[in-house]
Amino acid sequence: MNDLYEWLEQQNGGIRTYAEFHQMAYEMARENPDQAAILALVGGVAARFAARFRGEPFSVDQASSAIQEFKEVLQRAKVAISGSEGERLNFANSIATFDLLAVKMH
Repeated sequence: MNDLYEWLEQQNGGIRTYAEFHQMAYEMARENPDQAAILALVGGVAARFAARFRGEPFSVDQASSAIQEFKEVLQRAKVAISGSEGERLNFANSIATFDLLAVKMH
């Protein structure tokens, strides 16, 4: 998860960032079975976000807000991965259907 966070820190937050993140998270999930569920779920957040904006206008403000919100999600994931089974499950449940900017856009 640290590698993904460090990579994300270097990105501009455009839609391609989320598509690439999804692919990287999927690959890491296959390589790290003990973290696979959380990696796949966080990757799913990125994939849903990329799909929602693919081909649509995406403002600088939205990009800035989304990348900040996504970094917060990853920070929570990092904590959950090193936590108890219950903490990992709670995080997984909270992120399973989470959508970046969903509240801010309505």
